[in-house]
Amino acid sequence: MNRLSVLLLACSLAGSTTSAFTTPSRGGSLLHQTPSRYVPSHQDLFTRPRGRSHTTTSSKRHTKLSAALIPPGKFTAIGMGIGKFYKASPLIAGFLTASTKACFADSMAQYRDTGTTKFDIKRNLAMVLYSGTILGLCCAVMYNQVFPIMFAGETNPLLLAIKMTLFDGFINAPLIWLPPAYIAKALIYNQPKREALQKYVTDVKENGLLKKYWSLWLPASLTNFLFVPAHFRVAFVAGVSFFWMIMLSIVANNNDEEEVVVEGG
Repeated sequence: MNRLSVLLLACSLAGSTTSAFTTPSRGGSLLHQTPSRYVPSHQDLFTRPRGRSHTTTSSKRHTKLSAALIPPGKFTAIGMGIGKFYKASPLIAGFLTASTKACFADSMAQYRDTGTTKFDIKRNLAMVLYSGTILGLCCAVMYNQVFPIMFAGETNPLLLAIKMTLFDGFINAPLIWLPPAYIAKALIYNQPKREALQKYVTDVKENGLLKKYWSLWLPASLTNFLFVPAHFRVAFVAGVSFFWMIMLSIVANNNDEEEVVVEGG
């Protein structure tokens, strides 16, 4: 075999060996080809951690340390428990909330009333029964059971809140929420029911009872129906009526001939 044949054979063998162990890159020369055996680059050393990294371990330790130093909030757990109670037992929760509110509000009003020399248990009992029954039970049924059926076709939240507010203020208030307050006092003090209802009519016509009611309860009810969750609506009304009740109790209960405190729903 001559020298030219030997040289050609050696070149062919060298070319096949290079193609078997190298991967050609696009547009690159043989000097920049990468072998098939994986060799990590300087970017891989930072983006592909090998084993357990120090960063992961430190973050886990920081999380465990934070959990140990900051225990779960007790107030959050209490709030969730109250919310579950109001959802599971709306009538019981409404009655307890409204009656407790009435007891404290009337007690504060009697304490501030200079015309009262001793605590009037009958007056306080009348407020507790009226508020727990009308505000706690009736409002819970009206707001969360009756209203959803009456206004089931309304899909706009703002219009729905406005409709419920107007119905509650102009229908429920003069017919359902306010008259039982006068009847409750008549029952406690053994007064004629007819005179109690007549007193209510007089207060509406001459003393502007409904105007005072609407000035406070129309915006309060709109806020209630628009922003407050359904199971907390009675609690919201009880909170607003707490201050309403103190104000009216001081004015209205100077003597036995005055009207009983009226509150809203």
